Order: sequence, then structure tokens, then C-alpha cells
Amino acid sequence: MRTLLTLTQRARARLALTPAERALLRLMEGLLCAGLVAAAPIVAQALGQQSVNWGDVARAALAAAATAILLALTKYARAQGDPPLPTPASDAASGS
Repeated sequence: MRTLLTLTQRARARLALTPAERALLRLMEGLLCAGLVAAAPIVAQALGQQSVNWGDVARAALAAAATAILLALTKYARAQGDPPLPTPASDAASGS
């Protein structure tokens, strides 16, 4: 858990991240959105009816999670072709 916290702190500070770290951030973002998508039908059915169709909820959650995983894999694959990011030491040396 500590690694994820430092990863998000580094991302907020706009520090250089590896392609795998950027993909992991995309996966976390996607899974959070998947949780919200899965919760929406539960709330809607609970407000509209007395019962919840858990099969529909599970299918929505699975579809949203699969989409999140595919987006993370796409992010990782595209990041492999990115040029290397400058390190803070090279920024200081160039005077930027």
C-alpha cells in the first residue's frame, strides 16, 4: 500500500514515471470507475424496487473491470514507445 501512495504522490508532483507505473495508475483509475459503474445499478434498483438483480450488477462490474484492464494494457503498450523522460539532474544541468 505504501508503494501505491508514493506512486500517486510522485504522479501529483509530475515526476518521471516508468511505463509500468503509468499503466498501474491507469488501472487504479479504471478500477475506481468500474466500482462506480457497478454501484450505479445497485442504487437505481434499490430505489426503484425492493430487490436487486445481482446478476446484472455482476455483469456490469465485470464489463467495467475488463474495460479498465484493457485501457491499462493499452497505456502500457503505448508508453513503451515514448522517449525517455528527463531526470531532475539533467534539468538542473541544462538550466531549465
